[in-house]
Amino acid sequence: MASAEPLRRFGQVFDQVAEDYDAARPGYPPSLVAAAGERAGLAEGSRVLEVGCGTGKLTELLAAPGWRIDAVDPGANMIAAARRRVGPTDAVAYHLGRFEEVDLPQTAFAAAFSATAFHWVDPSVGWAKVASHLEPGGLLALLTYVHVRDEESAAVQSEFRAVVERHAPDITEQWREPRTFDELVDGARARGGNVSAVWDWVMDDGLCGLTVKRAADLFEDVEFASEVTIQESTADELIARLRTTSLYFRVDAARRAAFEADNRRVVEQNGGTVRATIANVLTTARRCQPRNS
Repeated sequence: MASAEPLRRFGQVFDQVAEDYDAARPGYPPSLVAAAGERAGLAEGSRVLEVGCGTGKLTELLAAPGWRIDAVDPGANMIAAARRRVGPTDAVAYHLGRFEEVDLPQTAFAAAFSATAFHWVDPSVGWAKVASHLEPGGLLALLTYVHVRDEESAAVQSEFRAVVERHAPDITEQWREPRTFDELVDGARARGGNVSAVWDWVMDDGLCGLTVKRAADLFEDVEFASEVTIQESTADELIARLRTTSLYFRVDAARRAAFEADNRRVVEQNGGTVRATIANVLTTARRCQPRNS
C-alpha cells in the first residue's frame, strides 16, 4: 500500500485536461454496460450510483435506458464536460467532490458503476463506502480497458516501455511484464473470492494496492467478463491520449517534449500506425445480504 499512496494523488490531474480527455479517451462497450444492467435487474427508473463520472462517457450509457444516476467526480471541469456530453436531463444528479467524502444516502442504489476510476479511491474507505450505498443484493459494476500482450505488438510495446524507462526510470521499476489475455482472465478468476483482489489484479497486478480483506465479507457472487478490441493509433492519436494519462504527469515536465518526440519516433519507425490489443473488462459483485443473527 505504501507504494500505491503516492501514485493515488495523480487521480486529481485529469481535471486539468478535461476537454482533451474527452476527445482522446475511448468509451466503453454498450454491451458490457447492458450485461451489468441485466445482472443487477435494472429497469427504467432504477437508481444508480456512478463513482468517478469523468467526462460522462459511461454516464450517457447509464442514462440511455432511463436509469436515475447520482454521478460523483472530484473535478469541476470533468463534471462540466459530462453535462455537455449527456445534455440537459433530470435523470442525472452531479456531486462535486471525492467519493470518500461525498454525502450520499445509505442502501439507496440498485447498482453502483465505476469506469477506470475506482482505483483512484482510497481502498481503506472505498469498498465499505460503496457497499453502504447499495441495497442488499445491489450490484457493483467496475469497467476498464487493459492493454494485453500479443505476439504481433509485443516488440512495439517493448519500444514504448524503453521510452518510459529513458525519461522516467523510477516509473518502470515496479512494472511487470504485460499479461496475455488468458493470463488476465485466469488471474481474475483465481481471485474471485474477493472483488477487491480481482480489481487489484485487473488494474495493474497489485501495484494499485486495492486489495482489502474485508471486501470479501461485503461482496459476493463475483463475475468477470471481457471483450477484446484492436486499437490502431497514429502518432498524433497516441500522443493526444498519452497527454491525458497519469503516466504523462509522472514524467518530469522538463522532459515531456522529448518524451513525446521519442514516442512519435517509435510510431513513425513502425510504419506510422501502431496496433494494440485491448481487453475491455467488466467485473461485477453483489452486496452481501444481511445475515440473520
